[in-house]
Amino acid sequence: MNNFIKAFLSFGLATSIEKLLGFVILPIYTKYFNATEYGIIDMIGTILQVTCIFGLLQLETSLQRYYYEYDKLKRKLLVSTIYYWIGSCSLVIGLIIFFISDILSQKLFGSASYSILIKTIAIQLPLTNISMLGLVLLRFEKENLKFLSVIITKVASTLLFVYLFVVYLKLGLKGVFIAQVSAIFCSTSLVTFYVRKQFILKLSRIMSRKNLGYALPQFPARVGSMVLGQANRFFMLGYLSLAAIGIYSVSMKLASSIQLINTAFIMAWAPFMHVQFKKENNQKVFSNVFPLVVGVTFLCVCLISLFSLEMVKLLATQEFYSAAKYVGGLSLFFSLYIIKEVVDIGPKIKEKTKYLSFTFILSVIVNIGSLYILIQFLELKGVVIAMVVTNLFLVCLSWFISNKLYYIPFSVFQFILLLVPTLIISIMMMYVELDFVRRIMIAIVICLFFGMHLWVSYKNVKKIL
Repeated sequence: MNNFIKAFLSFGLATSIEKLLGFVILPIYTKYFNATEYGIIDMIGTILQVTCIFGLLQLETSLQRYYYEYDKLKRKLLVSTIYYWIGSCSLVIGLIIFFISDILSQKLFGSASYSILIKTIAIQLPLTNISMLGLVLLRFEKENLKFLSVIITKVASTLLFVYLFVVYLKLGLKGVFIAQVSAIFCSTSLVTFYVRKQFILKLSRIMSRKNLGYALPQFPARVGSMVLGQANRFFMLGYLSLAAIGIYSVSMKLASSIQLINTAFIMAWAPFMHVQFKKENNQKVFSNVFPLVVGVTFLCVCLISLFSLEMVKLLATQEFYSAAKYVGGLSLFFSLYIIKEVVDIGPKIKEKTKYLSFTFILSVIVNIGSLYILIQFLELKGVVIAMVVTNLFLVCLSWFISNKLYYIPFSVFQFILLLVPTLIISIMMMYVELDFVRRIMIAIVICLFFGMHLWVSYKNVKKIL
């Protein structure tokens, strides 16, 4: 447990610095761009995120799964094979995006004038995926300082180039994407230099089949996860406006503060899970860690929900103040991915990763259906509620299937006990405006409630570890 906490804090520091970048840049973007322009930035960023997934083919999970099964030359061959596949796929998809950029610009924005911005994806995509792969290697090699230095380089270079191209040279939207390309080039170069000795220029057909055999069954799950997070933009583009996407994007940016916990947790959880599984009492360990994770996560969601207005006023201009209503609900949406990661042990331990895809496919159906219905009646509120409903369904389904494959006695009662107040507060803040004093009072009660629960949970975990 101590190693898990150390890893969580170590990677949490790095990811916190990276996420902090979004909060630092937000005031600059909201000052120099209106809601519609910010919506354009968000839509192009969405295209990049979607295409990155198809460039990865989920092969980074193969690296994580088999990395410790090999040593020396075989490990380098494993790494090289995965680099080859991800690099090749990313380059091909990047070229496709480059050549159809005019069509995409016309379809999304009603004008081909933004095609030059979309073309930058062709450069960002392979650099982003290669950088991510290098960071995975540094994490598994426990090179925490190098991992941190790459993140700091990315953050510092992004701030420098944003100031240069957006603030100083005043290049507008073009400046945003020139800055992004320049920054990802710097960080990718550094991380590749760090891991250069971890691979050789050789491709293994045997390892290719093994890696693809493990990764591809999970790929629909990754696509499903992407659809859950990004499909709403296209619904908003059809039913609302680019300005609405801009407001929603600011809400997402602030709600993503919960992803500081999510990213650090996932990085620390995978090694912890595999180590604990080798122990005889692993079921008891997992069931006792569960309420601790849920308590910390939902407490953060409640506090973010209560003070989202102050966050928006601190980081954005008045045009974006309405974004505060949606931060709480979207924080809950993000937090449920952490809960899913804990309850979804069975498919990973039993290597039945096809079930991961199955749960996401069904969740995508729920997501699209709820978005289609709710966005027409509740507009942006409907989008947020649809996201929360979808991830609650995803957690419940994953929980059920995982326990069929490998039973762990997670407490349904404790989960519901912590979920109900979190759900009430996050959704309530979309509809009710409370003064600062009342929100402080609610926050104190919530901290006492969750604090007592966490203290009891922590003592239970210490007894068995």
